[in-house]
Amino acid sequence: MRLLPWILLLLPVSLSAQATDSAAAPPRNDSTMVRAVVIDRRDVFDPTETGFIPRLANALHIQTRAVTVRRELLFKPGEPYDSASVAESERNLRGLGIFRRVTIDSVRTDSGLVMRVITRDGWSTKTDLRFRSVGGDVEFTVGLLEDNLLGTASSASARYRKTTDRSTVALGFRRPRLFGGQVGMALGYEDRSDGRVAAAALEQPFYALTSRHAFRLEGEDHRERVLRFFEGEEEASDTLQRRYSLVRATLARALQASSAGYLRLGVQAQVRRDDFVPEGQTAAFEKTVTGAFGPYLAWNHARFVVTQGVAGFAREEDVDLGTTVTVGVMAAPAVFGYERDGIAPLVTGRVGVRLPSGFGYLEGLAGGLYTGAGLDSGSVQVGGTAVLKPFPGHVTILHADAGWLEDPLPGAEFDLGLSSGPRAFGSHAFTGDRSFLSTAEYRITLAEDFLGQAGIGVAGFVDYGGAWYAGSRRRTGWDAGVGLRLGASRSSDTGAARLDLAHRFANDVDDAGWVITIGKGFVFAPLGRRAL
Repeated sequence: MRLLPWILLLLPVSLSAQATDSAAAPPRNDSTMVRAVVIDRRDVFDPTETGFIPRLANALHIQTRAVTVRRELLFKPGEPYDSASVAESERNLRGLGIFRRVTIDSVRTDSGLVMRVITRDGWSTKTDLRFRSVGGDVEFTVGLLEDNLLGTASSASARYRKTTDRSTVALGFRRPRLFGGQVGMALGYEDRSDGRVAAAALEQPFYALTSRHAFRLEGEDHRERVLRFFEGEEEASDTLQRRYSLVRATLARALQASSAGYLRLGVQAQVRRDDFVPEGQTAAFEKTVTGAFGPYLAWNHARFVVTQGVAGFAREEDVDLGTTVTVGVMAAPAVFGYERDGIAPLVTGRVGVRLPSGFGYLEGLAGGLYTGAGLDSGSVQVGGTAVLKPFPGHVTILHADAGWLEDPLPGAEFDLGLSSGPRAFGSHAFTGDRSFLSTAEYRITLAEDFLGQAGIGVAGFVDYGGAWYAGSRRRTGWDAGVGLRLGASRSSDTGAARLDLAHRFANDVDDAGWVITIGKGFVFAPLGRRAL
């Protein structure tokens, strides 16, 4: 009975608090709540597409598993609808490289939203038949690869590659979410005619802009021959044997993470062995082991666009037009094997912009190893790309880049010709520690899905670029021509094959003339990254 006055006294306070909490809580909007997620998986050919080839392809193809699709989604039942998460989920699925089309839409019901995820598989089991030729230089690859092993988005490959320098048998395996649906693994091995290379990695990357944690543990081991070419020579005038091993660990955390971008702080550490001796030397290799460690900071403001018909045909392609800047520094102390104490800063950046009828982006990197004696080695590279689509089925691609190296490791010099750079020149046509490349191509798509199988286009192009060593004469070359573009519209591979008839203009080594060049994708590549 003594408690009754206290109960009566506290009761109004309790009722007042409940009323305040009730008033403060916003009313739940059930109309924007995700009530269910429906996964609609389609095969390589839709059921409405009849005929022998569609039936055979679907019968042989293992469809992507529902769990493979579901684990890439950034929304789930019971959460409010978020358009940014939906858009990023689409990018995640396209980024797997196994679908030819991804669509996520919503259906409103009385109890909320039903999200419908539609995926259309690309043909993922394929032979890798590549052939590059310029005059007497021939490179080819014959291989078998599966990009969607057993419907799990895993890849496995076996290839034989013949270049002007060596022949290689390469085996590879990669599964992005092997352990616990979060940790992936990659394995690679190359048996070369002049050595071998083995690599392995275990990682949990930032799967989304909103991801909070990531790590990567990787290792490489090389026993290889390094060929060095000068002044456009066809035979290497310097040949070295190399022993290279690397173990690197990276750990990162997002300090800020949202669909609008992120701020990530990471730290990495590595142990490395890298030794060279002239080929034919009988003395044993030295064993030079070094260690380095340091932090980095990455900032991103996200902005993505979806385009089509740039890298290939009949495939949606995600392009990052946001801004990303990464700043890092590695400590390389003498106690860890270096000749003297040093630090190695590295800055990379990329920014995109919308253009009339298209888009463009700029990217760059700068880094080096500094000791008490000054700059020991370094790299600066910048590049820009513009894509313009003035009319449906028409696309103009403009690209330019330039690079500078200071005391690069043997084999790490710029190397243009055949695979990349002016396409009418042979292997190792331009080598050195100074480089630039400019290229322009105008392409017209004739058919995106000819007979339900292939994309076909024609193109005109011009290339101008070169590479040389500091202190020597500047070596360049240019070409122009027309070509055919071909791509499998039902494949999971986006890059189009190119068959070009190019006129090579004479320079100090090569005569003028017409050549047929065969390759795949663009003649330029993303800017390289320098390792300590």
